[in-house]
Amino acid sequence: MDLSNVRNGPERREYAKPPIRAIRPVVKNHRKEYHSHSTKLAEFVQPPYEALSYCWGTDDPSKKIKIFDNKFTKDRRSLKEALKEVKFLGFNIRHSLHEALKHFRTSEQDVILWVDALCIDQDNETEKTQQVAKMARIYSSAYHVLVWLGTGLKSCERAMDFVNEVIQLSKLDLMVKNGSHLLKWDELVDLLRCQWFSRRWVVQELAFAQDATLHYAEKSVYWSEFADAVALFVNKIDEIKPWFRKSNDFNNNQEHLGDVMALGASILVDVTRNSFRKRKWDSEDRYLEPLSGLEALISNLLSFEASDPRDTVYALLSIVRDNNEGRDNIDGRYIKADYQKTAIEVYRDFTRFCVERSKSVDIICRHWAPAKKRPLESARLNRTKSQKNGLIAKIPSWVPTLTGSPFGDPEAALNGRLNGDSFVGHPDRKPYNASKSEPASVRFEDYPILDASEVPEEPASPKTQASFVDGIADPSVPKERRHINRAFYMYVKGFKVDIVTNVSARIAGGLLLRECLTMGDWKEPDDESTNNVPDKLWRTLVADRGPSGENPPTWYQRACSECLARSTTSGDIDTGALIANQRSPSHLKDFLRRVQSIVWNRVFVTTRDQQHFGLAPKATRPGDLLCILLGCTVPVILRPPRLEDGKVGHYELIGETYIYGLMDGEALDMDGSPPYEDFKLG
Repeated sequence: MDLSNVRNGPERREYAKPPIRAIRPVVKNHRKEYHSHSTKLAEFVQPPYEALSYCWGTDDPSKKIKIFDNKFTKDRRSLKEALKEVKFLGFNIRHSLHEALKHFRTSEQDVILWVDALCIDQDNETEKTQQVAKMARIYSSAYHVLVWLGTGLKSCERAMDFVNEVIQLSKLDLMVKNGSHLLKWDELVDLLRCQWFSRRWVVQELAFAQDATLHYAEKSVYWSEFADAVALFVNKIDEIKPWFRKSNDFNNNQEHLGDVMALGASILVDVTRNSFRKRKWDSEDRYLEPLSGLEALISNLLSFEASDPRDTVYALLSIVRDNNEGRDNIDGRYIKADYQKTAIEVYRDFTRFCVERSKSVDIICRHWAPAKKRPLESARLNRTKSQKNGLIAKIPSWVPTLTGSPFGDPEAALNGRLNGDSFVGHPDRKPYNASKSEPASVRFEDYPILDASEVPEEPASPKTQASFVDGIADPSVPKERRHINRAFYMYVKGFKVDIVTNVSARIAGGLLLRECLTMGDWKEPDDESTNNVPDKLWRTLVADRGPSGENPPTWYQRACSECLARSTTSGDIDTGALIANQRSPSHLKDFLRRVQSIVWNRVFVTTRDQQHFGLAPKATRPGDLLCILLGCTVPVILRPPRLEDGKVGHYELIGETYIYGLMDGEALDMDGSPPYEDFKLG
């Protein structure tokens, strides 16, 4: 596709917006050598510039480039003359950026680019904090955003061409009806798996882009056309899949393409369409109206990662509706990017933000936080406080990590389901009300943990031990002490309901063992009645809800009975085998898919006193406590405190549960006031 007109850009003119730093890739003697020119655009008539969006990668920064100053631009001297006099600064970058810069430079015209790795000092916490606050301005001021997907796969190059076929609606219908182009659909999925589509920053970059194009090797396509192609593909996927079952080339596997809707590209298209609305006041000014809150957007982007774990939150601050005063955060009510904070402090700030906004603590049941213990990925990162702050230390149990999410962390997201869906659901659609809409009552504290070599001359005062209570740094605590390893606690008001006594084997791969079924009072029927399945069993298998959070269809009980009739010789229900069986009725498969989304990798539990029955996290053990927390829409499992140095320690949050008969406030309807207490979660 010819995008030359787009990249030529507007005429050079004075800009009223604040200056930024940009680079000019240079072709020296028209050869494949690489140099780049660093310039402060405010020092002369500010030219239009393009912003580069790319995936940093995790390889070592081994590609060498040279940076030189912008003095020649002031004197209007030629590049050739300037190169003779200027002193170069050596700089190492990663392969992806190196390939992008080589691709976008040209000998025919100046190319002015904004590139985050080169235009922001990644070792300077203060500058990073300032520049992240300007990201919206940087991308909205660029006349064009260049998206570099990479190079190396011919299948992806062909898929870039195929995009133009998909968006031809009459041709699309024909391709779907006759089952042609299966290889092209497969190659399109290869393209959708490009790592760029799982970058968290790209959501903001696309949101503010005036215009954007995607580039893979020498192929390119407009983002708007690509987004249409992806949306059409997802819309037609149920009609395309059966053709793969008929194809020997794809081993007659109907699920060969995998879960297309779970791909980052599909989620990105959906989020950019539904999470904000672009408005244009005139030819120059644009306004972005956010439609989603921060908690909701983070919940939608579980498969999107960031090199710096703090950017799990920071990358989205400019495009949410409930943090629009983030730059004026003086009272802890809003979040602003601050790279002097550790990752755990950012997680704490986000958790508190969600609780204050929603009056709910459902966020502590929703698996959203990165779990990897890795340093910041920076081209010039030294072993400094910047690196220490980016490391993920021991994460409190009230910050659930992505390893417990339905499809795991971003690297595992394409490999299929790992866990059941969250019971608390999406922040905007809460299917349960276990605490009867009682508002959350919480507070946060953190205390220093000092190694023997770090023990201060004077013991820590009580004030020091609560330097971030309610999220506000205590000015009496010296700066050098604020980044000492700290233990973070969350106090949540609630009450104990019962004690877990029996825990089943883990439900691996959706295999329901006979022993699990008998815990739900299942007994072999004496006749062929379809209504002999206990309510608490079939309702627990689907968490008493349909796929969209509505009440379950009444035929679910009949489908459950049919499944039990088709159990293995050992009395187990192999949900995967029944779904794969072409003879299984379609309604039975629908029921089983719902069951899989609920039970996967969980355990069945029963309790001691009231014989409650339900599903709990796989880490649940006998002796754990079944509790209700105010502001939490589902019951939770807590592990009782252990003695720590002769003192009572803290509770550990094991996770959310579905408990038959406790999901709609029944525990608070019992006679008498519940014995409330503040649970100290660590």
